[in-house]
Amino acid sequence: MPRFISTLFALAGLTLFAAVGGVWGADDVEEAAPSFEVKALFEKDELPDGVAFEIVENDRAALSALLPEIQANIRVLRQRAPDLPIAVVTHGAEQFTLTRAQAAAHGSLHAEIESLVMDDGVNVVVCGTFAGWRDLESDAFLEHVEVATAAPDRLEDLKAAGYTVIRLRPSLLDAPAEDPWEFDFGQP
Repeated sequence: MPRFISTLFALAGLTLFAAVGGVWGADDVEEAAPSFEVKALFEKDELPDGVAFEIVENDRAALSALLPEIQANIRVLRQRAPDLPIAVVTHGAEQFTLTRAQAAAHGSLHAEIESLVMDDGVNVVVCGTFAGWRDLESDAFLEHVEVATAAPDRLEDLKAAGYTVIRLRPSLLDAPAEDPWEFDFGQP
């Protein structure tokens, strides 16, 4: 009987090792898929004059969580229309990850955002009004990030210029239970 039990434990251990090893050893990380709304744009005869992705969450991690989807959206839009103007307008708590003070804590996010601006020609915008409520001036943000006086007004300007605005949200598994319009007013 002890031999049976040790064999059973050995098999269970090998099965667990294979399952965990398969996850740890996965080299082919699945790329994020573009948003449903971006796919819907391709069903129209013409693309809009530009696309703006709006993010407004009470979750400082929202921008990092949405970055793979943003990149997938930009990739498919650029394949179809290489010169299409694209903007990312962030005006919730997530915008504060783009401050200079957060460079060490969010270095990879900062590098990816800089790449979107410098390499992909994407305009990344944060809200100066919300920053002001946190006593942050425009120079608190990265130099390649536009600080709009008010992000909602900037979005209205983009709509008037023919942009389609697409609001991105983290998945329900990632999203906090709080209402995203009730913002955390703690320190940035």
